[in-house]
Amino acid sequence: MFRLTTLAALCAGACSTAALGSALTPLLEKHTVARGGRAAIEAVRAVEIDLRITEHEFTFDGTYMAEREGRMRIDVYSDGRRVYTEGLDGIRAWSMAADAREGTPSPPAAAAALRHDLEFPFKLYGLHETTSRGHRLRRLEDETLDGVTYNVVQLTLNDGHEVKYYFKDCGLIERDRQRRALHVEVDPRPQWIETRYADYRAVAGVMYPFRQSERVVATGELLSSSVVKSIRVNPPLDEQWFERPVASDGLRRGSLRGVGRSADTWL
Repeated sequence: MFRLTTLAALCAGACSTAALGSALTPLLEKHTVARGGRAAIEAVRAVEIDLRITEHEFTFDGTYMAEREGRMRIDVYSDGRRVYTEGLDGIRAWSMAADAREGTPSPPAAAAALRHDLEFPFKLYGLHETTSRGHRLRRLEDETLDGVTYNVVQLTLNDGHEVKYYFKDCGLIERDRQRRALHVEVDPRPQWIETRYADYRAVAGVMYPFRQSERVVATGELLSSSVVKSIRVNPPLDEQWFERPVASDGLRRGSLRGVGRSADTWL
């Protein structure tokens, strides 16, 4: 009797898993259409995003650039002066503090966080592209958060990092949850962080959230919030901007950026 009961339970679990698996495809298609469709999403080869970031009582401006070649960079400014930069040249990651004139190679955990961010939706790729890039998607049981029931999909990157995405009825993502550090190089200790997305707008035919906030899941503490000021799709980006700066060419790199800031403010 025990063996029959166990077998029945295993079969029920397998059927439930199969049902969730079969439900992934229509949800993924609905999401892809809601964001603008495969053609529009895959036409995004590069982005440049200007945003306003608030953490506790501090507010910063930032410019984020990324390409499908695996390169990214973000420059953070306070009152017009650069206070922090980090980047990924396609292979290696680096960071540069406010008064530095040369970038420092980043530790593996920080480099991994930058690579993860490149693979997530809202910058370059759509969720429908994840499996072709070596990652995995899995439909989970629906969850109710704050009285709202969401469809849930788990993304597992090829290095094992996991993210749970929570979908609105329209197919767009309203939240995600993942165990990570907010800023790896400041405090590498991971915690469960929920990111909420709002104010979706179309740019080059693709829907992007223009507002997001990050909170500690356990306490609800607000860690940061950001507002996108502009998104440029497929802007001309120079490959040199993603390379780790060295002291001898800081002025040249500052002149090359072409984002409305002088070399002096960049350095």
